[in-house]
Amino acid sequence: MTAPPKPTLPVLFCSLALDKCSDDERALIAKIDDILPQTQCGLCGHHDGCLPYAYGIVVVGEAHNLCVPGGQAVTDEIFKQLAPHRPTPVLSATPSKWQTNPATNRPQEVRAVIDESECIGCTKCLPACPVDAIIGTAKHMHTIITDLCTGCELCLPPCPVDCISLVPHHRTLTDTARQQEQTHLKKRYHQHLNRVAKTMTDGTKPVVNAIESAISSAISTPTQIDKTIAKNTIELAKIRTQIKKLTKQLAVRDNPATRQQLNELNAKLTALSHD
Repeated sequence: MTAPPKPTLPVLFCSLALDKCSDDERALIAKIDDILPQTQCGLCGHHDGCLPYAYGIVVVGEAHNLCVPGGQAVTDEIFKQLAPHRPTPVLSATPSKWQTNPATNRPQEVRAVIDESECIGCTKCLPACPVDAIIGTAKHMHTIITDLCTGCELCLPPCPVDCISLVPHHRTLTDTARQQEQTHLKKRYHQHLNRVAKTMTDGTKPVVNAIESAISSAISTPTQIDKTIAKNTIELAKIRTQIKKLTKQLAVRDNPATRQQLNELNAKLTALSHD
């Protein structure tokens, strides 16, 4: 019997060159990607989603505790996958601004809610949602499908009238139900990326955010690129994401150590930008 063809990943992930990884690396990347919550929030430093972070852990050796919404539960699960393959330290999860739920060992889940009386129908939040959980058209109020929202917070910055807020979301999920949800969210994210790439190829989609800029580059950039430039570009993107994350944290609660880290990242960003 002929094996079914492997699903084609969105063009955004071509730069990962997964086909050049060993079979063991690809298998480990897939396992870790399945563990990650598929919020595609970018808080780990990868604005392009959970799969690039899984790749970073396996191939680049990035820390396995950077998934903020996954909390200690996800950090520990990734540790279990890594430990048989290489020396791996036990790490505490990267802190979240949301209180940890002791029942799940993850931060409190949140969902985005639109104040429909304040919404001006500008549509700027629509492309920001990685799983297309927001519905609405220009000059008409929008709404968010709670069952699809992941609480990634990516819709907040584009809103010009600050009509989107986050509210706690309480529920109980079995491990099986959580895995099914994550698989569904990953599928929706890939569909989102494929649709954006298609509209860009057709010339009908303007670039309006970092993800779409990355997709545009993946579509238009030749396969052979300067490795140093590529490395610098990736590093700059990671630093900008970390700066944005720390800035948000400081807006909630001032912390001298966090402010020092932010200053160091800003200095590093300036230095790299002039290289």
